[in-house]
Amino acid sequence: MAQSDFELWYLLHNMEMQHWYDVNLNGGKTVHELYAEDGLFTVGPQERRGPKEIREFYEARAKRGVRTARHVLNNFRVVPGSDNGVMRATGTISLYAGDAAPPLPSKPAVLIADLIYEYVRAVDGRWLYKLHRLSPVFVGDDPFVQHALASTPEPRRS
Repeated sequence: MAQSDFELWYLLHNMEMQHWYDVNLNGGKTVHELYAEDGLFTVGPQERRGPKEIREFYEARAKRGVRTARHVLNNFRVVPGSDNGVMRATGTISLYAGDAAPPLPSKPAVLIADLIYEYVRAVDGRWLYKLHRLSPVFVGDDPFVQHALASTPEPRRS
């Protein structure tokens, strides 16, 4: 891995760590700032496009009450050969969560998903998400996760 490849991997990996740190410990209050204006965040059939919809998703989630979550990222890799100003990466995420304050009883992950990312550069040079897709592979018995994944996709707004 060349130095510039390592630097790029670090920047994108750090962005992903910032994303999940904010979701896990700050209720996702600033995560929308990591998305391009047309950035798409998907979890299974659910889609949120742009910072406004992503912010509204986390605001609605917070109104449900206490939710303790830890999103654990593994196997993050930048995809070689990305072009047209769009970088791509993949990974795997495990979600441990429950609707109570910590400490919670230890249980298996409530969701394990493949991750697909696309990034674009903002005018100021920062990388932003163009795509942040979680594709479920294993789904546990957490009611919030099951409801979200069973829901009919919300109509996309123009």
